[in-house]
Amino acid sequence: MININDIINKRYKILGTVGHGGMSDVYQAKDLIFKREVAIKVIKYEFINNIENLIRFQNEARISACLNHPNIIKIFDYGEIDNLPFIVNEFVKDQTLRDVLDFKRALSSKEACSIMLQILDAIIYIHSKNIIHRDIKPQNIFYGVDGSVKLSDFGISVIKGSLMNVNENNKVVGTAQYLAPEIFRGGKPSFQSDIFSLGILFFEIVTGRVPFDAKTPGEVGVLMLENDVPSPKKFMPSIPKEIEEIILKSTSKDLNIRYKDAKEMRKDIEKVYNNKKLINKGHSLFARIFGLSRD
Repeated sequence: MININDIINKRYKILGTVGHGGMSDVYQAKDLIFKREVAIKVIKYEFINNIENLIRFQNEARISACLNHPNIIKIFDYGEIDNLPFIVNEFVKDQTLRDVLDFKRALSSKEACSIMLQILDAIIYIHSKNIIHRDIKPQNIFYGVDGSVKLSDFGISVIKGSLMNVNENNKVVGTAQYLAPEIFRGGKPSFQSDIFSLGILFFEIVTGRVPFDAKTPGEVGVLMLENDVPSPKKFMPSIPKEIEEIILKSTSKDLNIRYKDAKEMRKDIEKVYNNKKLINKGHSLFARIFGLSRD
């Protein structure tokens, strides 16, 4: 049991509780050596003997530790307390993008493009390291009041071409609403499967909803396999045609049509973002306040 004012590894003084995730508890702490605030993620007792979750936790620490990018949460340390693994990363006071979307439902085209450009910078960087994220979604993105964006959670990430398997027992791993259809078919994760997730993320940011949702991941998978991603303009008609085209290209089932890499997708979004006449159209205030982005 970790309490306020406890000192972990003679270095980290616990200041409070940030939150409780599915398999870990997160604490705010003070690094007594570097005099900075940090976040400490500690795996829960009930998961210590769960090999699959333990592997994910260790995988996040291993992969994140080698990353250094302004749009990615920094990992400072990794260790154990009372046989419980913990990860120390930078403390971010910002909300997650999930919190923002739950409140605003849909964001303007300008704000959406700004977010996507920053996330794509992070994805371009990790892809250059041969890392496939596999879990791109609003819950794993921190969004600051200044518009800054940081990607987190590399628990199920993999190195392209490696034999390491974070997908035990051939289960579909990830969040169903953002998974590429080829993953539901048993295909291997790839840079292009990350691209598909980015397209679904873009869709949600500008419409306030995901294209496919259901009670179970399996039902989402069926919808994903049997249908093409609909036009976001069906739910938010004011979305510029150029953004619609980017979303539909990035979420195409046909890998020959889908963006080959994140740089290509970023280039197209940057064109839209730099077109002030186009980007300032946005969504009407009336639509955003009264939730007309939903059918």
